[in-house]
Amino acid sequence: MIQQISQLTNSIKGSALKSAPFFVFIFRRLFYARNSVFANEEYMIGKSAFLMFTVFLVWSNIVFGFSGGPPAERTGNPGEICGDDTCASSCHTSFAVNAGSAQFSISLPSSEYKPGQTLDITIKFTNISTAIHGFEITAVDASNNKVGAFASKDETTQTAPYDNLYAAHTKIGTAENRWTVQWTAPTASVSGPITFYAAGNEANGNSASSGDYIYTDTATISSTAECVPSTLKVKPKKLVMKRGKSSVVTITVKGENNEPCANHAVYASAENKKISIDESAETNENGKAKFTVTAGSEKGKDVIAFSTQENNSGITKEISVVIK
Repeated sequence: MIQQISQLTNSIKGSALKSAPFFVFIFRRLFYARNSVFANEEYMIGKSAFLMFTVFLVWSNIVFGFSGGPPAERTGNPGEICGDDTCASSCHTSFAVNAGSAQFSISLPSSEYKPGQTLDITIKFTNISTAIHGFEITAVDASNNKVGAFASKDETTQTAPYDNLYAAHTKIGTAENRWTVQWTAPTASVSGPITFYAAGNEANGNSASSGDYIYTDTATISSTAECVPSTLKVKPKKLVMKRGKSSVVTITVKGENNEPCANHAVYASAENKKISIDESAETNENGKAKFTVTAGSEKGKDVIAFSTQENNSGITKEISVVIK
């Protein structure tokens, strides 16, 4: 019986080690007891069974080529472990990168992003000749720092295992040749444009890493140029309020080409302090900011100044307030 188990484990060991030579040391240590004069049959059966299980786990992970999702740092980013050769230099070594006849690409909805904006990023293969495909993508700034956060839109992709700094296929997703993930831009300023790096695997389905074509692509996106305010409009232009009541004032800020100035701070101040109002508010994507004005407990008049810069040093508009 020992001989049969030994033959089976040696068979599994041989096929696995063709793809994982670094496990030779482990096998030698585990099988050392087999040649020991002190080994008995029960020990050998238990040891061989354990070895069979261990080798199967290693072999299955290698042979099936990360069908459930690749490790991080396999996007073709020169700053990653595998560099711009990605997994074509360490695992899928049959062909050079981008040597196949398929086309692999990253599609961005725009060449610009706004801070905190969420965009749909599409990664796809075209002109394909196989049925199994996979990918991995990341985004870095000019200093090669990971930026933004990825999120899955369906079960064909995953981001959580990578702390949302990468997106990749799932096992179900290998049946696809097109995937769409969400990417949320950083809210803070980053250095230079943002570059997306992606690598794709066009697999031949032979349950091994051989014969697969690896592709890479990049795409670049830049932060929207800062809008320089040219006009500031206030609505309504006058407030008549009862004591203790509140009203909303809407401010619209636009640039010199009449484009909305999004994410721009607008400042407010009351001349006589008879009303209360927030000191500032930020415009939305339409260039609008809202202020809630609350009248005090005394009758009288006040003036509110709204400005595109602090201390009324930018474009400034005033409205009058009457408290009854």
